[in-house]
Amino acid sequence: MRVKGYETPVDIAAELNKYDWRRPRWTEKKFHACSPFRDERHPSFAVHLETGVFIDSGSISEQWRQGNFVKLLAYLRNETYQEAQEYLLETYCPTLGNPDRLKLTYNLALAEEARKTMDMTLLDEFQYRHPYLEQRRGIEEKWQRAFRVGYDRKHKAVTFPWYDRHGNLVNIKFRSVIDKRFWYYGDGQPIKNHIYALNFIYKTGKTLAYIIESEIDAITLWQAGFPAVALGGANLTPRQRELLLQSPVETFILATDNDKAGRRIARTLAAALIGYKTVQAVVLPASVKDVNDLTGQELLTVAAATQPVTPRFDC
Repeated sequence: MRVKGYETPVDIAAELNKYDWRRPRWTEKKFHACSPFRDERHPSFAVHLETGVFIDSGSISEQWRQGNFVKLLAYLRNETYQEAQEYLLETYCPTLGNPDRLKLTYNLALAEEARKTMDMTLLDEFQYRHPYLEQRRGIEEKWQRAFRVGYDRKHKAVTFPWYDRHGNLVNIKFRSVIDKRFWYYGDGQPIKNHIYALNFIYKTGKTLAYIIESEIDAITLWQAGFPAVALGGANLTPRQRELLLQSPVETFILATDNDKAGRRIARTLAAALIGYKTVQAVVLPASVKDVNDLTGQELLTVAAATQPVTPRFDC
């Protein structure tokens, strides 16, 4: 597989195995399952295990009917296309990966924060509302306003602004209201260098916060009275770890998704934070995937029943 012009020996099957799939089936050359981009009962999605090319024959979107493995992995990892490329190079061709991982003589964190931020007026064109979040995900209007959630009428997608810890706009995530597809603003910063809602932690001075994966889950917890930050996916980068450790939060409570990827990132977070911060965890009922699936009363009950996490934490 060629990634940024380099032949990269990607273990496609191993990457696919990191995630939960509905009705998965393996053959010698292909992986079949229900599409990750939408809800379906009968599998119409396949990945060629040698080339990584995927085909979603039931898709109504020409853009997502087929694509390469980087595009699929960016979706599964909940990150930009460029970040998925860097991940593959760092994992399978470490000498060709992100040069920011090299040990240089200047402060890369400061250099990263000095990157150009986005003009807040970019959010003006998305000052619309769609009933998706309130009717289907239970996010009240006042909390959508607080997080400046908007709606892209042209692409039929809810918009989630991402800010750095100082409150500067660094990217915008678009989440389709038709299916499960999402994408990011083309000129935005990599989300791997930021933590969603961390600016609210600094603004409010909270010393306890829940860690989850998605923006919707973070807003769900804030709405219920529980401060929360989101990684943007089931991965933790070195820069994100730095931001968590440097934050004013003294106690982090892990509330990641109730699936294979969520359990994996919970273990990663525990190993990265224990010894520096107090780390606890919640246990989600087996019947739900994430905190947004809980009823209001269930959320209060689950969030209150935290458990200490040890270095041998295992979800």
